[in-house]
Amino acid sequence: MKINKKTVGIITAVALTSSMLAACGSDGDSAEPGIASSSSQTSQPSPAVDKKYKVSAMSILYGAAPPENGTGRKAIEERYNIDYEFIPVASGEYNNKLGVTLASGDIPDALLFPGLDSLYFNAIDSDRFLPLEQYLNDKENFPNLANLPKEVMNNLKYKGHIYGIPRLRGIPGHTITLRKDWLDNLGLKVPTNYDELYNVMKAFTENDPDGNGKKDTYGTSIGVNSGAIIMIGALLAPMKAGPSLGWVEDGKGGIVPGEFAPNAKEAFGFLAKLYKDGLIAQDFTIKKEQQAEDDFLLGKTGSIGNMAYTAFNVDRLNKARTANPKFEMVSIPPLKAPDGSESGYRNEPGFFGVFALNKELAKDEGKLKKVLKILDDQIGDEGANFFKWGVEGVHYTTNNGEKAVTDIGKNEGPSKYQLTNHAHVDEWILASNDSDETKKLKQNAFAVASQGKSWSPQEIGLFSKTNAEKGAELGKFATDEFVKIIVGKEPVDYLDKIFEEWKKRGGDQVLKEMNEAWNARK
Repeated sequence: MKINKKTVGIITAVALTSSMLAACGSDGDSAEPGIASSSSQTSQPSPAVDKKYKVSAMSILYGAAPPENGTGRKAIEERYNIDYEFIPVASGEYNNKLGVTLASGDIPDALLFPGLDSLYFNAIDSDRFLPLEQYLNDKENFPNLANLPKEVMNNLKYKGHIYGIPRLRGIPGHTITLRKDWLDNLGLKVPTNYDELYNVMKAFTENDPDGNGKKDTYGTSIGVNSGAIIMIGALLAPMKAGPSLGWVEDGKGGIVPGEFAPNAKEAFGFLAKLYKDGLIAQDFTIKKEQQAEDDFLLGKTGSIGNMAYTAFNVDRLNKARTANPKFEMVSIPPLKAPDGSESGYRNEPGFFGVFALNKELAKDEGKLKKVLKILDDQIGDEGANFFKWGVEGVHYTTNNGEKAVTDIGKNEGPSKYQLTNHAHVDEWILASNDSDETKKLKQNAFAVASQGKSWSPQEIGLFSKTNAEKGAELGKFATDEFVKIIVGKEPVDYLDKIFEEWKKRGGDQVLKEMNEAWNARK
C-alpha cells in the first residue's frame, strides 16, 4: 500500500524521513501510478516505432506480484510491439537487488532508482547510463517528456545533465488532518494558528471527544522510526523548521537541515509543550509509523501531522469506519506562523524515483527511441488512460457510460506492469477504486496543501559523500538528543549544543558539501 517517501532526495544528515502517508505511493492504488477519473476515455493507438524489440525494465513492487504473463503485460506488448521483460522486485528487497544488478553489469534497458542517493550518484558516475536532456527537449518525437514539470526536472540535474525520467507524483504535500467528528462533538472550529491548534489538541485530550466516558485520547500522533522523529512534518511546516522537513535556507545565503533552521527552537518548543501537557502519548518514542497511523485511524488521537492527498483512500477509510462508523476527517489549511505571518505546507519533490536508461541503448537508435516512446506514452493522456483501464471487456466494463475495473483488471491490468505515469494534477490524482467520499477528500487535501506560501525543501537532487557515509549515525545521534528536549530533560536552548556536536561528528563536512552542491545548481 505505501512506501516511505524516504530518500526521494538524499538521506539528510539528520536522517530525515518522510511520513507514512506520502504522496509517492501511499494511495490504495499505489501499484497503479497512471490514474484518472472514471469519465476519461480510453484510447489505444501504438507509438510509431515499427520494429519489434525486446525491452527490459526493473521496477519496485508494492503488494502481490502480477502474473508474469498476465493479460495486462500482453496488452502492453501489443500496444508497443515489443517483447516485454518486466522485472518487479518487492519494495523490501529492492535496494539489495539494485546493488546486485549494478555490480553484475547485467543492467536492464530501464532501471528504477527509488531515491537520488549514493547508489544512484555512484551509478551515474560509473558512466553506464545515458544523459537524456537532448531527448527530453525533443518536442516532436517525445512531446510528453518535453513537457515534464520544470520544477521537477531542475532537481534532476547532475553535473549539467539529466540521467533519469521521473515517476511523477503530486507536488502538493502533506496536511495537518483532524478528526472532524471530534471537532463537531466538542463544538470546536478548525484552527487557524498554533494557539488555536494547541487548544483543539488539549480538548481532544481532556474533553472525551469520542464520548466513551474515558480519558483515553490524545491530541496528536507522533512517533520515532529509523532514527528520526516522524508524523510531524506538516505540523511544523508553517514554521519551516523541525524534524522531517528536509533542508531549508538558513537566511545567510546557504542551506541547513530543518532541525537546525532559524525557527527550530520554536518548533521544538511547541513539541515540548505538547508533551509536557500530556497532549501526545508518553510512549511516542517506541511508536513506529503504522502504530502512529493506527492511533489516528482507530480513535486514540485526534490529529495527525502528516497526511498527503494520496492517503485518503478506501482501505484507510474502511479501517477507520470499522472501528467507528462515525469517523470523519478533514484537512486544514496551513496555520499562520508563530509570528503571525502567512505560511504554508512543504511541497513534495513531484516524483518518486527515476528510470535511468542503459548506455548500451545508444548503440541501437531504434531501440533507444522505442524505450523513450514507451515512457513518453505513459506520461501522456492516451497512455495513462490505457494503463488505468486496459482493454475493455477484459480489464474493465462499461455500463451506462461508467467504467468499472474487473477482477482481472485489478489483479493483472496494465497498471501492474507500468513504469511511469501522468503528472498528478486535476482528475489524475484520483484512483480507479476511489469512492465519491475519497474523491472529495483527495481533492480537498490537494487544494488545501497548495494554499498559503507553500515551499520546497532544498536537498532534493543534491549529494554529499560524507552524508552518505555518516548520515545514519549522525541522524541517530541527533534524534536521541532531540527527544531529550521534547520530553523536558533538556531546555530548548540545548539545540545549540546538539548542533555543535553534530558538526564535530562530521556534520560540518556535510554542510560544506551540501552547500557546494546547492550553489552549483543555482
